[in-house]
Amino acid sequence: MDKKVWWVLGAVVILGGGVYWYTSVKPAPATTLTIGVIAPLTGNFAGLGENMRAGFTLAEEELEQEGVIESIDIIIEDACQPQQAVSAVQKLITTDRIDILGGSFCVVGFVPVVPILEEAGIITFNTAPNPDDVLNKPYVVSTNSSIREKARQLGEFAATKLNGKTAAIIYYNTPLGKDYEKYFRASFEATGGAVISSEVTAVDATDFRTQLTKVKAADPDVLFVVELANPLGNLLKQARELDIDSTILGNSQNEDPTVLAAAGQAAEGFYISSDEPAPKSEETLRFEKRFMEKYGRKPDVFAANAYDALRIQVAAYAECEGNTACMLTYIKELERYPGVSGSITINDDGSASKGTSFKVVRNGAFIPVE
Repeated sequence: MDKKVWWVLGAVVILGGGVYWYTSVKPAPATTLTIGVIAPLTGNFAGLGENMRAGFTLAEEELEQEGVIESIDIIIEDACQPQQAVSAVQKLITTDRIDILGGSFCVVGFVPVVPILEEAGIITFNTAPNPDDVLNKPYVVSTNSSIREKARQLGEFAATKLNGKTAAIIYYNTPLGKDYEKYFRASFEATGGAVISSEVTAVDATDFRTQLTKVKAADPDVLFVVELANPLGNLLKQARELDIDSTILGNSQNEDPTVLAAAGQAAEGFYISSDEPAPKSEETLRFEKRFMEKYGRKPDVFAANAYDALRIQVAAYAECEGNTACMLTYIKELERYPGVSGSITINDDGSASKGTSFKVVRNGAFIPVE
């Protein structure tokens, strides 16, 4: 065999070995996982956004200390309204080159960014309650329940526990508010009750006297409100100033000290649904202790959901070596995950199945309804 043939055979062997090595060895994922978050850090809902940031930060520190991943880079964009959220997500994708959108707060801004993230093939976590518009999306998952499920429970509670025969609703003109209104109405009316007034507000409203005057004229047994933070505190004060004696009911996002601070005595007797695990697991109690030690305040539902979301994301990333399809499968197959926000099972629609309890404000604090 002449030298030319030997050279050809050698080249084939080397090339074949290179192909084998390339196809059989998995490339290692980047040592830094880049997570994007869109949350309000200024404005009416800044306190809730800051609690989300605190939950992410605590989980980040612990994961790096545990050596689960070498480094996590969390980039939080101050965004709530649709235009802000779209601009923020475009920056996170093109400039920051995020691996995952790890959390979001304002549903009004989250809904329009979902198609952008899906086109980019980025796994997207919603840490707020989920409207129909973000369910059953291939890349969207959540550590929170669907609004449909939360509203069903609230409607049943209003009828069976608060003995409501008639109800009024004041709600945001957003996907979150509209879904709460629709599904609370359906649930309440299914018990034989009647919704006799329904009033809409802008997401940045702070004065509710126009809507409350109409509610007073209707005189419902129960007033269900879909508002948040300081503005909700204003609503409670204005309702009492107008001598509205309806029982006022809110949702799990209202378990927030800023509501109590803004409303003062007017918050007494205000009912809410609660996502707080009952009873609390050992892991939940440890989380609350670590959070108090670091921040000097009790974590809310958004801090707990953010903490759980990041731990789940990093576990999926480590298990799947950064492969997106594998990570989605890993996350969507979670059952009874022992989260600090409660036991988490991911439903087929991407939302989480979690327990719900109810609380009422007594002596300036939210206490469980017996």
